[in-house]
Amino acid sequence: MGLALAKDVVSEVTARIRPPERISVVEAAKKYVKVRTASGAIEDWNPDMTPYMIKPMNLLKSREYDAVIFIGPAQSGKTQGLITGFTFYIIKCDPSADFMILQTTKGTARDFDTQVIKRAFRDNPELKKELAPGSKSDNTYDKVFRSGSILFQRWPSINELSGKPLKYMLLTDYDRMTQDVDGEGTPFALSQTRTLKFLSRGMTVVDTSPGFATHDPTWRPRDGREHEAPPCIGALSLFNMGTMDRYYVKCPECNEYFLPTWDESSLDFSYSKDMFGATNTDMTRPVSFVCSKSGCLIDISNKKEMNRTAIWVPQGCRIEGGEVVGEIRKTRIASFWFPGVFAAFSDPEVLAQKFLSGMREYDITGEEQNLKTCLNVDFAAPFLSRNSVSEVNAADYEKRAEDLPQRQIPPGVRFIFAAIDVQARGFVVQINGYGVGYERWVIDRFEILISDRTERAQPLPCDPAAYLEDWDLIKDKVMSLTYPLSDGSGRVMSLLRTGCDSNGKAGVTGRSYDFWRSLRKPKLHNQFRLFKGERPKAESIQATVKKTFPENTDKTKKKADGRGEVPLWLLNTTKLKDSVSNDLARKRVGRGYIHFPNWLNPSFYEELCVEVRDDNGWENPLNRPNESFDLVCYTDALLKIEMIEAKLVLIDWDKPPNWAAGWDDNNHVHQSVAAMKAAAIKLQATQQSSLFDTHTTHSIES
Repeated sequence: MGLALAKDVVSEVTARIRPPERISVVEAAKKYVKVRTASGAIEDWNPDMTPYMIKPMNLLKSREYDAVIFIGPAQSGKTQGLITGFTFYIIKCDPSADFMILQTTKGTARDFDTQVIKRAFRDNPELKKELAPGSKSDNTYDKVFRSGSILFQRWPSINELSGKPLKYMLLTDYDRMTQDVDGEGTPFALSQTRTLKFLSRGMTVVDTSPGFATHDPTWRPRDGREHEAPPCIGALSLFNMGTMDRYYVKCPECNEYFLPTWDESSLDFSYSKDMFGATNTDMTRPVSFVCSKSGCLIDISNKKEMNRTAIWVPQGCRIEGGEVVGEIRKTRIASFWFPGVFAAFSDPEVLAQKFLSGMREYDITGEEQNLKTCLNVDFAAPFLSRNSVSEVNAADYEKRAEDLPQRQIPPGVRFIFAAIDVQARGFVVQINGYGVGYERWVIDRFEILISDRTERAQPLPCDPAAYLEDWDLIKDKVMSLTYPLSDGSGRVMSLLRTGCDSNGKAGVTGRSYDFWRSLRKPKLHNQFRLFKGERPKAESIQATVKKTFPENTDKTKKKADGRGEVPLWLLNTTKLKDSVSNDLARKRVGRGYIHFPNWLNPSFYEELCVEVRDDNGWENPLNRPNESFDLVCYTDALLKIEMIEAKLVLIDWDKPPNWAAGWDDNNHVHQSVAAMKAAAIKLQATQQSSLFDTHTTHSIES
């Protein structure tokens, strides 16, 4: 017994004084991690199967970074490399380090111990030797090693994430964890606090697939941050704080490196809808990868070779001659986002089929949980609710823009309206033209931000809520507008009507009423319409536009001074926006189509897309600028008002009212002032020269 005890002591002392192995994390994983194949055989972990894990794994011991974030799909080998592989590196190569594997719940911590940690010790006797002797060294949630170090297997709670310094924190399936641990902060922030004592030797590891929704349908990466992930809590937010490494693969068709998109658009597959508007799930053609560089379609059999030659590229860098060049962002976080279609153990055909099935379920039932799971877990993509996704996005609208003459009336336009949206800073004005079949053109868009008021000889900004005189700018800069016809005739078209929203900052409604009253004396009030948008309850039935006369004589109430004489048109914004949304989706020129000139600012198109439709109507969830969408609705409302007042149900385009007639017969088309002055000068010059021409003089006298 004594000899056995002495032998154990010698073995223990030898293990303690033996220097740790000096190998990389990947080399340690190759040496100590065992994997079970589909047939049940046990094999050594092979980095050639998941070459995209090599760079993230080896950075786990870099002193340049104190965190590594890896976002990827299921079936990519990320947990095996970053969590299991690093665990065994720590046990064999950094034996003095206490560390923690943080799971989502107590149950998943128990399951991970049973299915991964205990199994790894059984499969590799070399690792099992590292456990301290005695039954208490191998508990479900704690492992004690001969070196004296401890592995804690825990779950997010403030008790578990407080009070003990740990050299390494390994967080797995991060986006399924609570993001606020007992009101103290995120698991990532609390984990980094645990490693502070170890300075640059400490490391926090995050391994996950996306799990949280993004809510901005208009988001686009900023210039200089092309690798950026959309705004989203969880690991994607951490990714944006780091190096933002993205995975570039080499196209075997064009031989160029390209960045795969993160969602289903990285694959080409049959995607159509049946006669009832539900997605078809039949795969009628082979699935291919899509080269985002040249548009090549790539056979999916090339996946293994494309992974072998792929390159991780940080934000700010680029590939030249097969090498990464450029300047990496200065950050202490190395972050990686891996596209699901290139996961080693996934099948692109299966991914496409799951996406189609999820879309069909959404189309039929409105339920999108399976679709969300497919995009999050299989594609490693952030999820944007299909309820928030417009069928046409801002980029599509901008591609439709036409080479139209700037601020002129193009052929086809019969009449024009001006619509005004009141902002705290001034007025946003849009001029829209209408033609046969209610086809529309955007003629002009501008803002009125500077008032005629001055202070110390400097102009002051507009304040529509406070100053009635600022509203006079509408009369001077909008209601008097004319636009030249594009036929070069010198004729112009004047506005049919001007309409303005009466809602806004406190004080706007009262000023709008006062402005309408001020138009009565010069008899301009009939050229101006006031609106108030309302969203009726889903079950109610209300007219698209309705004329009212607000009345409020109770001075104790803080309401606009309505005396029953100001006409206010109530707009059913749900009906108007439904109609405009449908017309925006039209792809063929003709009835209801909306034309965009190519000189509009890109923000114009973004403003068309920020609102989303739900069961109750249209919402602006992020409170982004939406003036373009509103102003198209306002000019549509002006047209409906015009037709009501003209007692028209529809316009007979063969016999239209004179304000909707062709240019030669339209009572809002006339010679411009400049053209009339030029004609008068020419006539005067002709008459003067005729005094010296007897034939002309005779003609004039006669």
